[in-house]
Amino acid sequence: MDKIKIRKILKIAFVLYIIAVISLTFIVRETMVLRMPNSRGVIFEPFREVQAMIERPNHLFWFLQIFLNILFFVPLGFLLPFIHKRFNTIAAVTVTGFLFSYGIETMQFITSRGVTEIDDIINNTLGTVAGYMVYTVFAAVFPQMKE
Repeated sequence: MDKIKIRKILKIAFVLYIIAVISLTFIVRETMVLRMPNSRGVIFEPFREVQAMIERPNHLFWFLQIFLNILFFVPLGFLLPFIHKRFNTIAAVTVTGFLFSYGIETMQFITSRGVTEIDDIINNTLGTVAGYMVYTVFAAVFPQMKE
């Protein structure tokens, strides 16, 4: 496959990823129970999930909460540099991951779906950075794929 075809596939993968994130965040989730505006769940305590993982007996639950939030955003950090050359720096990818996660958490608050958590923003941003790190390894092995 030539570079142009692969890049088109990666761009399609990016669009599908964004659709999947929005769908999983707002449509297909256990916490989709609508809350009344005065009972919105907002947790501003940073690293609460890490503390819970260490202190509470159900370590696996909290580990999965953290791990899956990180894993959920790895594709964003990996795919962004393929979309446009402006995302070829870790700073640009990190800011974009942060803003995308912040936007999701804000929409969860506005729509009363899910729980708005600072930990989600932190973990999602870490996932974006991890995805960019995977991209840098991939780009080193396949330099012809870089924008």
